Parts: sequence; structure tokens; C-alpha cells
Amino acid sequence: MSMSRGWTLKFVTRDQEVITLNLQRSKDEREFKSLDGAAAVAKRIGFDWLNVQIGELQWREKVS
Repeated sequence: MSMSRGWTLKFVTRDQEVITLNLQRSKDEREFKSLDGAAAVAKRIGFDWLNVQIGELQWREKVS
């Protein structure tokens, strides 16, 4: 079974509000074809760590 959607970046604020990274020219969510692509953008924005969640599976890794 193939995945119908790509990866998205979601940011959780101190108030536990979830903010999704959107496309620059529209309000649609930005989707990444690969986890590496999403991690690269998170790093460029200034984040050092990435929390990944697929269903119940979760892990945390340092973005390089």
C-alpha cells in the first residue's frame, strides 16, 4: 500500500497550539516528498531537533 500523502511540518507552541507550515502562495499545507526534505527545511528555519510521528510510532532525532 502506498502512502497517499507526503510529510508535513507541524510546530507546537508553548501554549500547545499546533501550527502547520503552509505553502508560500496559498493556505494549503506544504507537503514534502521525503522526510529528509522536511528535516532540511526545519533546519533552515532554525530547529535543531525533529520529532517524527507515524501513527503510534514516534522518535526524535537531531537534524544535521
